[in-house]
Amino acid sequence: MAIESPDNRPKRVLFFATCLVDQFFPEVGEATVHLLEKADIEVIFPEGLTCCGLPHFNNGFRGEARKTLETQLHLLEGDIPIIAPSGSCGWMLKCVLPTLFPDDPWAREKAAQIAGRVIELSQFLCQIEMREFGSTLPGKTVYHDSCHLLRGLGENQTPRQCLDHVAENREELPNSDRCCGFGGSFCVKFPEVSCAMLEDKIKSAEEVDATWLVAADAGCMLNIAGGLSRRKSKIKLLHIAQALAGPHNPGWPEGY
Repeated sequence: MAIESPDNRPKRVLFFATCLVDQFFPEVGEATVHLLEKADIEVIFPEGLTCCGLPHFNNGFRGEARKTLETQLHLLEGDIPIIAPSGSCGWMLKCVLPTLFPDDPWAREKAAQIAGRVIELSQFLCQIEMREFGSTLPGKTVYHDSCHLLRGLGENQTPRQCLDHVAENREELPNSDRCCGFGGSFCVKFPEVSCAMLEDKIKSAEEVDATWLVAADAGCMLNIAGGLSRRKSKIKLLHIAQALAGPHNPGWPEGY
């Protein structure tokens, strides 16, 4: 869905908050809503939206993923953009949802229409050419590429373009495209491998003396936050929505 210029900004968007934002990082949701409202866009958050079905799908339970999303199709209907502050949930809705109803033409058509309106947050902000975020991140900022945003949606530029508007000094994170080790149930099934991958990720940020480590997916944040805490690292973790919204605005972490 192309949005050609600020003059063509939609008046409303539908916000798909994601489970992890809802349960673990509500401040990320607050920061996302703040950014969208700052762009003079009304944010619609339908009651009843739940999970995108990715945990089921990734573990081979395709039928359960379909059931999870089937109950939400009516909530996602419409013609306004659907904004996801997560590459993983964005990928699930955009790329997998249309494939879940091979024997139901009515649901398949509805799913395809919904998928065509899904866009990840940083992609949307770049499409509407938003540049004034009201934030400045002092020190050094590095960005971690989440697997689904990078490999699933093929996006690595828009988060960086957004951060360039607010970071005092943005530096590339060594091996930024390597997984942080979360992978949903992967970190539970293979904890030793996951922990080793996470340690490499955090060491990369420490080696460049990063002040801020920014991610665009709450799953990555959940994993990285635990690693930073255990290492008693001074690096501060932010979701890209928080980084762009900035201090003294909704969603900024307490104690930062």
